[in-house]
Amino acid sequence: MALQFRTPGIGAGDLPAPTIPGAADRRTETDTLLARVENAMHDLSGTTAPSAAQRAALHHLRAGGGRFRARLAIDAGLSLGIAPARIAAVAAAVELVHNASLIHDDLQDRDDRRRGRASIWVEFGDAVAVSAGDLMLSAAYGALAAGGSAAASLVDLLHQRIREMIRGQDSDLTRPDQYLDLAEYETIAAGKSGPLLILPLEMSLVLAGRDDQRAIAAACGRHFAIGYQMFDDLRDVAIDRAGGALNAVLVLTRSGHSSPGARVTDLAIGHFHQADTLSRSLPADCGRLLARSARKLSRQLTGDTRT
Repeated sequence: MALQFRTPGIGAGDLPAPTIPGAADRRTETDTLLARVENAMHDLSGTTAPSAAQRAALHHLRAGGGRFRARLAIDAGLSLGIAPARIAAVAAAVELVHNASLIHDDLQDRDDRRRGRASIWVEFGDAVAVSAGDLMLSAAYGALAAGGSAAASLVDLLHQRIREMIRGQDSDLTRPDQYLDLAEYETIAAGKSGPLLILPLEMSLVLAGRDDQRAIAAACGRHFAIGYQMFDDLRDVAIDRAGGALNAVLVLTRSGHSSPGARVTDLAIGHFHQADTLSRSLPADCGRLLARSARKLSRQLTGDTRT
């Protein structure tokens, strides 16, 4: 049986696009760029004489979502002083890949609901869902055409991270659950969702000429991805047990751990702490949105209700 490793949408619910303290003009810039990103994603997916795949892609985008990865790119780009057009290019590219992965994941896992409505494969059929996801992947590369002199580097980086994400998906679908240990679980968690949490920071650093900080950005995204998946697993033990989904608590239970829930809680807090610490070490405080999100989730696990 193929594992069903769910990657919930970050930004809604538990991660409600945190508000960063600062001037009103910063919030206005963010809102303006988010609107620009939304328009770019729709335009790149195709709005004139749309095919079935285009209609499906636009239907998916109109369902909303937290746009957390776009917000990471926007906040990092503004902190680093990157031109708005290039910030929007990175934000749109990462969000397009993320949404393409959701369409394909739902199809592979046969998940029939996404964002409160029927999944694309349910609404439009399997073949159109494949094409819609492919279209959005292509659109992501198209978005990076606005990356200026760094466009080639950004395209190469996007390919590398998509390749890692696909490797994580392969591990999800092919590795029998009963043979997993915690290290393998973390590798799958990091591989499936880590690359698209790393990219917004990584690409922003490339545009700012700070390639020397990319390794730190990669570590930030990896720790956050693992911590968030564990956070989600703690809430969904019964559902995941019934559905055969990969879950950290169940992995430790099968290994004979006496207090698997408590251990996963401690591990998640540790990963969030690492993500917070590393994010705050990035130049110009460009990782502060990821850091704040990590602290927020960690406090939820410890029962601290501060915002």
